[in-house]
Amino acid sequence: MRRFFSVLVTAVICLMTYGSAAAPVTGWVALSDNGGVYAEAAEGLRTEFERGQPGRVTWRIAHSAQFRKAKPEPQWVVAVGIAALRDMQELFADDPTPPPLLAVMVPRLAFERAADPARLRAGLLSAVFLDQPSARQVELAQLAIPSLRGLGVLMGGESKAHASALEKAARERGVQLVARQVAADGLFLALQALLPEVDALLALPDPSVFNSQTVANILAATYRRRIPLIGFSPAYSRAGALVSLYSTPEQIGTRGGEVLRQSFALRNLPSPQWPREFMVTVNQDVARSLDLRLDEAQLVDALRQKERP
Repeated sequence: MRRFFSVLVTAVICLMTYGSAAAPVTGWVALSDNGGVYAEAAEGLRTEFERGQPGRVTWRIAHSAQFRKAKPEPQWVVAVGIAALRDMQELFADDPTPPPLLAVMVPRLAFERAADPARLRAGLLSAVFLDQPSARQVELAQLAIPSLRGLGVLMGGESKAHASALEKAARERGVQLVARQVAADGLFLALQALLPEVDALLALPDPSVFNSQTVANILAATYRRRIPLIGFSPAYSRAGALVSLYSTPEQIGTRGGEVLRQSFALRNLPSPQWPREFMVTVNQDVARSLDLRLDEAQLVDALRQKERP
């Protein structure tokens, strides 16, 4: 009889544990804007999470302005884009135990300015960045331009924080980084001084330097000197950059789904990180004009090989 009751209690506990583990939880996905790249990233995240934890989360996906604090609180929050990150941090600012918050599609520098240090230290805040790591950028430049010795960068107010990481990545790979700070209204003076000293120009996602008003003139100046430009979005390759390195919204969202799935049981997030998957696009007309033979798939494979431990 004692053995029977022991088995019965064990079975009840197992059923209770299973039921608790299997009960769906609530997850919010807050978008900086409806549709477009934000919706693509959100769908990539949800699809990847559901691949490993089907039916585990009841998702609410909406513009960040539509969320209101209520009880019960969501167990997890994802912010897609920097505006959504700010909104979600503000929404739970007075909460002593806020839900874990994962940001995706956020530029690194913007995330570091907006992030709550206490939440970061507690493992309650993390990110999958929009931009690319410095090592990957320098390695692409070397792969695409075998004669590369000097790599130029134009730095504005935002991108100057990239300088030390870029210098370290270039030095470790035997490349000289030549950086020029762009003063107000001094972009083309800095560019003209920089181009004779370098073999390629790396574009950084700093809107004070590279924007819709400046990029055409920058590309024209580099093309005249036969200095290839390395861009950070497919639009740059279409406009005349030799190559561009970027991660798609779906790739960033998929990585976010992996992070969320791996952290789900512990409710504790890893450190902010770069996107794992990426794309390379080549402007073949520019490549031919520079006597370069480049294949997009081979460049991606070579970069992946370099990043394997």
